[in-house]
Amino acid sequence: MRRRLTSSIAALCFALEAMAAVGSAQTVDPASDLGHFRALRAAGMSALEHGDTATALDQFGQAQALLPDSPSISLLKAQVYLQQKRKSEAKAALADYLRRGNVLDLAKNTEFNAVWDSELENQLQLNVLPVGKMQVAAQINDFSIAEALAFNPEDGQSFVSAVRSGQILALSPEGVRSVITFRPGVAAYGLGLRDGKLWATTAQSRQTVTYDPKKPATSKVVTIDPVDGSVLASVNTTADRRLGHLLMGRDDLYVIDSNHGSVLRLTGYGQTLEELVPEGYMDTPTGLAENESASVLIVNDFVSGLYRVNLSTGGMSRLLAPLDGNLLGITSITRYGNDLIAIQSGLEPNRLLRLHMTPDWTAVRSVDVLLRSKDMLSQPSQGVVADNAFVFVARSQWDNFDNQGNAKTPKPSPAVIGVVDLTK
Repeated sequence: MRRRLTSSIAALCFALEAMAAVGSAQTVDPASDLGHFRALRAAGMSALEHGDTATALDQFGQAQALLPDSPSISLLKAQVYLQQKRKSEAKAALADYLRRGNVLDLAKNTEFNAVWDSELENQLQLNVLPVGKMQVAAQINDFSIAEALAFNPEDGQSFVSAVRSGQILALSPEGVRSVITFRPGVAAYGLGLRDGKLWATTAQSRQTVTYDPKKPATSKVVTIDPVDGSVLASVNTTADRRLGHLLMGRDDLYVIDSNHGSVLRLTGYGQTLEELVPEGYMDTPTGLAENESASVLIVNDFVSGLYRVNLSTGGMSRLLAPLDGNLLGITSITRYGNDLIAIQSGLEPNRLLRLHMTPDWTAVRSVDVLLRSKDMLSQPSQGVVADNAFVFVARSQWDNFDNQGNAKTPKPSPAVIGVVDLTK
């Protein structure tokens, strides 16, 4: 007899991909880790739909070996074990799911009531409790959609890209001022400071109020005078690229092309963008961090986690999550000493993580939750380390859009810039 997947588990299988769909890669190589994972998961789901639980469990097990922190695989395995009357294994799968910080609505997954107990319930409740403290550094009251952020520690001034208005705003104790307004329909999706100059990646977006699909604009890397907003230089790219997050490396600039799921490098901060990580390995890269010696780049993929790039050879490997960690749904990473500070907005409640890395950045040793809060965090986007503090967009206003990309209200809650003390 065939047993159908519960609707909630089937939906979860593609939840992270759906959240990242706007900027997802055009193709994922079937031979890549992510390609293999998706094929194994699809084969397992098909087998489960046809009542072949043994094959389903085998396929899910192989998929989990590739992506151990996949929340959908843990729940799918639990469902298979329950169908096989193997309650202890089903509970173990649910315990693994919860140990990684995930939450579960039992009202939508009633089959798990058969093994649910106080131990699982206690872990579920721990996963939603608030953790950590945050100070509010600034608020933007207008509907701005705060995305990228750069911070000048010398004067305490923050620069924030306002996607809605197509501006870069400067925030200081004196208030908010507009540094620059880009051409109609264009906004900044990455920001950085270097030698007193502001660097930004620009891209066209229908979330920008002046967007006109009949007037296409090419994505660029631009250098801006932060005082008067004048454009000092620009680097063009091809029309099919869409530049997003950027990293001001020690020697080179790195930028994500979200249309292709690739990473580009501007060697020596020159004039030509070259491909460092080609399309096919990742779905939606959303974060970049360089080690202190500028020999390794970590690239975060929203859907499949962290990748390590050897900047000398170009070789790339994927890092597995530790047993109690989840590296999926991360939207930004920033180096702090030898560790990484990660914003995880793809899971609920949203979280700020500290990833303790091995000295050579070949593995993530452990994961600490620095901040978890339904009240303080709402679709946080990007941030920077300033001395021993993390300055970041804690409330971006991206959640003011419905599933069709339409604004829910013209006056959402203010965008918030938060500060977290990293020494505590």
